[in-house]
Amino acid sequence: MSSIFPADMARPPLVPFTSLVRLKAGRSWTGGVSVMIMLIRSGKAGSRSLDAKRISAVTRWLAALFLIFSLVVPALAGEARSPAAAGTSTTGVEAQPAPNAPPSDRLDAAKAALDKIAAALAVETVPDADLVKLRGDIDPVLTQVLGVAVEVTPKQAAIKLRLEQLGAPPEKDANPQAPTEDPKVTQDRTEQLKLQATFDDLAKRAKLLQVQAEQMAAQIGDRRRALFTNSVFQGGQSIVSPALWLDVAQEAPRDLASTAEIFTELLRQLKYGLTGSKAALALALLALIVLSAVWAVLAIMRVLPKAKPHRELNALRVSFAALWSGVAVMIPPLGAIGAVFALVDWLGVSDPQLRRLGLNLIAVMVRLAVTAGMITAILAPFRSFWRPIDLSDRVARRLARLIFVLMGVASIGKVVEVLAETVGASLQVSVAARGLFALLVGLILARGLYGIILSPDTKPETAGRPSNIVDESPFWAPIRLLAWLATFAIIGAAVSGYVALSAFLVTQMAWMAFVGGVLFLLLKLSDGGMEQAFRPNSRMSRSLTATIGVGRESLQQIGVLLSGLTTVSLSAAAVMLVLFPWGVQSHDMIGAAQSLFFGVKIGDVTISLSSVVLALVYFAVGYGLTRAVRNWLENRYLPLTQLDQGLRDAISASVGYLGLGVTLALALSYVGISLDKLALVAGALSVGIGLGLQGVVANFVSGLIIMWERAIRVGDLVVVGGETGTVRRINIRATEIQTADRATTIVPNGNMITGVVKNFVRMDRVGRVVIPVQATWDADPEKVREILVDTARAHEEVVGFPSPFALFVRFSAMLEFELYCFVEDVDRAARVRSDLHFAIFRAFAEAGLKMNPPTSTPLDASVIEPLLRALAPPPPPEPKEREN
Repeated sequence: MSSIFPADMARPPLVPFTSLVRLKAGRSWTGGVSVMIMLIRSGKAGSRSLDAKRISAVTRWLAALFLIFSLVVPALAGEARSPAAAGTSTTGVEAQPAPNAPPSDRLDAAKAALDKIAAALAVETVPDADLVKLRGDIDPVLTQVLGVAVEVTPKQAAIKLRLEQLGAPPEKDANPQAPTEDPKVTQDRTEQLKLQATFDDLAKRAKLLQVQAEQMAAQIGDRRRALFTNSVFQGGQSIVSPALWLDVAQEAPRDLASTAEIFTELLRQLKYGLTGSKAALALALLALIVLSAVWAVLAIMRVLPKAKPHRELNALRVSFAALWSGVAVMIPPLGAIGAVFALVDWLGVSDPQLRRLGLNLIAVMVRLAVTAGMITAILAPFRSFWRPIDLSDRVARRLARLIFVLMGVASIGKVVEVLAETVGASLQVSVAARGLFALLVGLILARGLYGIILSPDTKPETAGRPSNIVDESPFWAPIRLLAWLATFAIIGAAVSGYVALSAFLVTQMAWMAFVGGVLFLLLKLSDGGMEQAFRPNSRMSRSLTATIGVGRESLQQIGVLLSGLTTVSLSAAAVMLVLFPWGVQSHDMIGAAQSLFFGVKIGDVTISLSSVVLALVYFAVGYGLTRAVRNWLENRYLPLTQLDQGLRDAISASVGYLGLGVTLALALSYVGISLDKLALVAGALSVGIGLGLQGVVANFVSGLIIMWERAIRVGDLVVVGGETGTVRRINIRATEIQTADRATTIVPNGNMITGVVKNFVRMDRVGRVVIPVQATWDADPEKVREILVDTARAHEEVVGFPSPFALFVRFSAMLEFELYCFVEDVDRAARVRSDLHFAIFRAFAEAGLKMNPPTSTPLDASVIEPLLRALAPPPPPEPKEREN
């Protein structure tokens, strides 16, 4: 079917609809609609290659559907707001002074705000919500105090420098004959001393208020952690305790009666609202909502990408298809839920308990809708080719069922818990409900994890896909381990009586899974987008290369850096979201970041992130100027002099090192590390070197020289001390070289610098092959040279330039020749040499040339033996026997 609409059915245009939404954008109930429309249109733009006609049609009809829900239903509800809801709560902190106010006034306002917070903290029992509000009130005060400190610090330094130039006042009592000081100098010194005292007082006050604010923040954190510990780690009756269930049986009739009353009241209010034409209109709207939601789900399921696409896949297309699929699956149920709630609200259900119960029911359905969208986006149970992770269909479907069942059970448990609170159920019933559903989640999770086996073999569903599309990260084993630990913790806490901890772990497990899923989709989308945007042949890369002149390799590096920065930012945000329920607020991290940015004092040195960044900027500018001067000397000035090349190189290197040293000294002085402090550090290092660290320091410095000069690089084929091998790693102390027999040789870096190193690939990887060949005296030398050169040229790995050539090296018992040729990679030289040996031997045999050495004349052994006997010395005389 080419389209989901009949041929004669006109499709509604999108432009008038967006215009209507923009006209209504100022109203609160259309803000969410605008966001949904943006998501739909972005999904349409990114997935047009999947099925452009169907997605366009569904997008427009979904947009029209949400326009009906956003215009009709809230209009019926009247959008009435109570004055209490429209009011705003006071923060409890006095208004801050203007940023251009004097520093003393800003510090006074900060002190008053901190005193008010301290008075609020003096109460023993402060709710967690109030503690969170007080913690948020501290941050602007701390920012204001740090701003005063940053403003005062350079003024103090400037006044100190002026006083050093003015010098100390003369002491007349010590030297009466000393000349008197100029009154103007004395007056200037007095004014500067007054200013110094004023700024010193401001700096001290700012430091005091900063310490006070940090102590209050730490106190609030400690109290919140104590509240969290007391609420979560409070023990009680076990979920399997018979006494607990006996108490539940006794309290159940009364709680059931209260529940019946709640639902009776709900029916009564609905019946009161459904009168006359209002009932017919309500039923019509409800039918429209249900039919529209069902139709939208069916239409979306038909346009979701299923089969293998005709175009080539890449990571961006797969990630965007996953995101579009998840959002498309979420939209119809979320829209239907909102419309039903607005309809019920229009019918006049005003009881606060019923509204609270209804809001929790909506939250449950929203969780289920979001879970379905996340499952569709990440696991793609029925669309294996568009699955962004490397899982088989069997595992993906079992995981999808497991996750949905777990979320359903946990959501029902949350509804039962809220219902128990609404009807005022007894403590035993509430504890039993929470513990029972937490135990069910733990048991279901254990059964699901036991039945899912992740096979490491190649799966047919992803066998034909590029390796950069599927997520093959080795994190499944840690995830499974953490899931089993969470399962044991949930079951153990419920059985041992820590029902609150068990329920909390269930909630946090669901929250962590949601945050992890969103993070996974955003990271895949970010990586795919950066990869496609900065690939060599992309439109953006060509535009940047043509306009700015950035090379392709540099663009790829920029893309990788941006991708890494995005990964770090998204991961940090995910960590903050995961830690939020545990009492860790963003205020804590923001406060630490502010302290780091405005300065951390280490001894007498204050190091701040802003000063470090500016120091790096100054260093980069100084380094660039040094390189420019050095290039000017090397290319423009020194070639015009009469100096030899060695002296030119020495002058150029000296200028480079001098400029680098001056730039480094200026950058360190801006940070606050002066040359006298560096001299102290150098003195301490010299003492340590003199006590026996000469070898270690020599190897360390040699390693830095090797890394800086890059005379030896990883992958180079070198000869060091009779050992030939490939450089595998250059460490600070030693260099690892892998020989041909797969042995690793550890060579100290000092030997690499002071010894002789032969590098075969210093300039390039072209290698020379030398083959000595011998021929008999009856061979034609021209024929031999022709065979050798033609054999080398016929080999596919021998380069054409420099071209192969043969030399007639000497006359001896044989005619000796040498063949010289070159290969592109020196690592292939041995294999090429072997191939040429085979080819030369075969060519000599075909041409009738002999390579065997001359044979010697054999001698008969019967001729040699008499000569050996004649040349042998006579035997010694036998000793005579002595007579007795």
